Amino acid sequence: MPSNEIQSVPESIEITLDADGCVVDMSAAARDHRLVRDVAIGQSLHDQIHLDDYDFFLWSAQWILAAPGRVQTIRLRWARPNNRWALINVTLRRDPGQMFTIIHHPDEVERARRAEAQLRRVVEGSAQGIVVRTFTDVLYINDAFAHLLGFASARELSDHTAWELSQGIDATRVASIHPDDRATVAEHLRRRLAGEETISHYEFRLTRRDGSTVWVDTRAALVSWDGKPASLSWMSDISDRKKIEDELIRSKEAAELANRAKTEFLANMSHELRTPLNAIIGFAEVIKDEMFGPNAMARYSSYAQDIHSSGMHLLTLINDILDLAKLEAGKLDLREEDVSLPELIGECLTIIRSRAQKSGIELVTAMDFAVGALYCDARAVKQVLLNFLSNAVKFTPDGGSVITRVEHVADGVAISVTDNGIGMSPEQIEVAMSPFGQIDSKVARQHKGTGLGLPISKQLVELHGGKLTVRSAQGEGTTMIATFPQYRLASRAA
Repeated sequence: MPSNEIQSVPESIEITLDADGCVVDMSAAARDHRLVRDVAIGQSLHDQIHLDDYDFFLWSAQWILAAPGRVQTIRLRWARPNNRWALINVTLRRDPGQMFTIIHHPDEVERARRAEAQLRRVVEGSAQGIVVRTFTDVLYINDAFAHLLGFASARELSDHTAWELSQGIDATRVASIHPDDRATVAEHLRRRLAGEETISHYEFRLTRRDGSTVWVDTRAALVSWDGKPASLSWMSDISDRKKIEDELIRSKEAAELANRAKTEFLANMSHELRTPLNAIIGFAEVIKDEMFGPNAMARYSSYAQDIHSSGMHLLTLINDILDLAKLEAGKLDLREEDVSLPELIGECLTIIRSRAQKSGIELVTAMDFAVGALYCDARAVKQVLLNFLSNAVKFTPDGGSVITRVEHVADGVAISVTDNGIGMSPEQIEVAMSPFGQIDSKVARQHKGTGLGLPISKQLVELHGGKLTVRSAQGEGTTMIATFPQYRLASRAA
């Protein structure tokens, strides 16, 4: 069984020789074991010591053995693989009897070289980018820093930078620090080199070889390099963390925007809902109390019509709100069947025609009758088209025109409504397409409504596997397009 006893680790190489110069015992620290790899018990050291040094070694050994207590330190060339030699210092001492020990202790220079080699391996193998620089010059970079910038090695990065400078490229463009962060990095560097900021911890962006950006977390310290002050920086790639932070910020802003939009929507709806309710209550009280006498039936009949109109408007407002709530909750189910598009469009135009005629707006139809039937929820598609037509008539000036088209497209079939009205800017389109978003314009405020038509239409079209597109420019009119996929045009005849 293995021993649990802690074994002492030799701090050097110790080789014990007998009077004939043969090895009888040997121990070596792990770091020095390579120096005695070819030394065997029972053999001499003739092949390990350089021929020109061997006679001096023998003379020194005889001198040590001649008197107890003698110790001598000499320098020898020691064999290494591939016909190489290592210059080492060894101490010779006499042990009891005619045996003596060779002790090799690394000298201070060797210790320093070994420490430097170990530190270099740590630095060059580090996953963090390491840079040593003054305010004007880069003194050292490791491979990990080159990898941050998209280069295979520090040498490749240095060669590429030198080539760019030789081509006359501005040094500020060659610098890998993102232009927007250079002032911040320069100020930290200035303060470190001036002794005002011994340790720095901050984040900035680097520009990679391909032009992309990488975020780094940087810790930097003031150091002495060749006797002069310099800045030593450790950099870690935090691009993934930054993406998560940006996404959280966007989500928070979107939630705040949606909450603000709902608040504004409810504020607007309080007026939209109260207006028809007040009309219903007011006219109902006039009829109930017979304020104009029992014989004013014609007047009461007119008020009843106003009550009916206000009630229908109120029902439309409530239906829009409830439809959007169902869609957002995923509770709206489609009742699909083969629907004749010419018939459905004809019904929608009939409903909207009286409103268009009051404003002198011409309704035009351009239909590809080869389209035939569409497998869909008739009520949903009808609602989408009525929303398109209602908005088109609402925002088209008197004497304008509204064109309804049905045509084959690469994606399937497109139903579109085009007007030559006031149009919308890209920002207004984004607002109009968002739930509870209402365009705040003088013309828009002149017309009643929830502002939910387009968001509802968008979700209804998407439930059918299609997409809703808005093309518009201020003063040039608007085109609303509902595109349904090709599979919904397949013949379903028995």
